[in-house]
Amino acid sequence: MRRSALALALILAAVGTRALAQEEPPLFANPPAPAASPTPVPALPSAPPASPLGALPPGLDFTRWQQMTARERQTFVEGAVAALNAFTQRLRTDVSVARGLPHERLAGVVKFVTDSAPRRAASAYLKEMERIYMTTEGQKLSILEGFQKAFERLNIPAAVTPPPQASPSPAAQPGTQ
Repeated sequence: MRRSALALALILAAVGTRALAQEEPPLFANPPAPAASPTPVPALPSAPPASPLGALPPGLDFTRWQQMTARERQTFVEGAVAALNAFTQRLRTDVSVARGLPHERLAGVVKFVTDSAPRRAASAYLKEMERIYMTTEGQKLSILEGFQKAFERLNIPAAVTPPPQASPSPAAQPGTQ
């Protein structure tokens, strides 16, 4: 009996003290949670903007090059140069950390990376592509083949180009004395 009376007294004391307790104001005012919008707005449009000249043909050929605006051509060439640059940078880092490759294979990879790395600005490749497409042979090329040809023309390594010719010495020319 004593235990049940003691338990009843403790329960009543706990309930009674809660009823007599006062609510204190919060120390810091909590800002209301921002209302979430039902549908988030996409950062970029999902469909590309329409070309001012209408829809472009599906193939990457000379007719598409003619229908592209100057900005679209520039964007194409800049993307190709950026992709090649990223690829060669990645190969350089992979080769630098590679261990155990034979020297012959390593030399071949280094030569490939050196030959494939862009050496000029994208505008130079764009101008060269325009020169290529001015010829009848160039108009038969796809855009990718035209870019490759422009890239090869402008990226000739210095060792492949013929050395400059020395001017003849003055003693070798008869009749000048």
